[in-house]
Amino acid sequence: MLNKILAAAAVAILVCAAPTHASELKLAHFMSPQHPMDRHVMTPLAERVAAASNGELTIKIYPGGELGAGPNQQYRRAVTGIADIAFNLPQYTPAQFKRSVLLHVPGLFTSPEQATATIWDKMDALNEDFSEVKLLAYWTNNPSILFTRERAVRSLSDMSGLKVRIPDPVSASIVEAWGAIPVSLPATETYNALSTGIVDAVLIDASAVGSYKLHEITKYVTTDIPGALSTFTLIMNKGAWDGLSEEQRGILAAETGKELSMEAAAAFKGAGNKGMEMLAAANIELIELGDTERAAFINAMQGPVSEFLTSEGNNSGFDGPAFVDGFRTAN
Repeated sequence: MLNKILAAAAVAILVCAAPTHASELKLAHFMSPQHPMDRHVMTPLAERVAAASNGELTIKIYPGGELGAGPNQQYRRAVTGIADIAFNLPQYTPAQFKRSVLLHVPGLFTSPEQATATIWDKMDALNEDFSEVKLLAYWTNNPSILFTRERAVRSLSDMSGLKVRIPDPVSASIVEAWGAIPVSLPATETYNALSTGIVDAVLIDASAVGSYKLHEITKYVTTDIPGALSTFTLIMNKGAWDGLSEEQRGILAAETGKELSMEAAAAFKGAGNKGMEMLAAANIELIELGDTERAAFINAMQGPVSEFLTSEGNNSGFDGPAFVDGFRTAN
């Protein structure tokens, strides 16, 4: 009888000691596990959250579209709960991110760190973009540069007729103003598109060299073309956030936000520097525009950029140019 009592007491102690609110969050992205954002941002985040919670809150990463193919569907995966957390590019679903897509204007920011810090200082201006999700992190990459396979771009006239992969809506207006033809494609499709002639050029930041092996198929890179930075986010399903305990929400909040975003921006900066080294090692011709040539690109895009900001803002019920100027003056 005594043995049964002791056994029952031991079971009770184990039950009381077991975690009462253990949770595993699914994080979806569409790149390989070797991408800088997985290796230097998402995986370290998962490790820190698990350590801070003593294993009661974990994040399982699903790379390469394991929870569904298609970068453009990341936002819906977070909203619907297919993923608890999703790596999302606002420019891929501009209808949901009417304000974020305006921040892709060339010349607005100078570096990932400066852009990310400025955006977080003005984050209240972006709240409406995230009304359906919980924002965990928001950062940018480096300014885009131009990769070409057959034609070197040394002046504005060299852009004439080129089919150019663009990263965001505002770049479509800019590329057209430069005399080229914009082609909207996810970053994951750039290698195939350039190698097969679907596009003649790719407008993307230097971190893509390592991520998508663009040095294997590129002959020329124009390094100081007026290119914009792209924006990136980690967004969370609201139900998944609300379903965490107060302690778990505190841990996740402490490990995300501006600090994680700045780490991500630094990771993109480092990946971009490495990409430029890879281009040099592959003997790719790196072209710098002269002052006159660069001014021609800037002058050609000013009107279309202004029209884009005004039109997009009017369509969404706010002053687009004033919105962007708010970030410019905060720099």
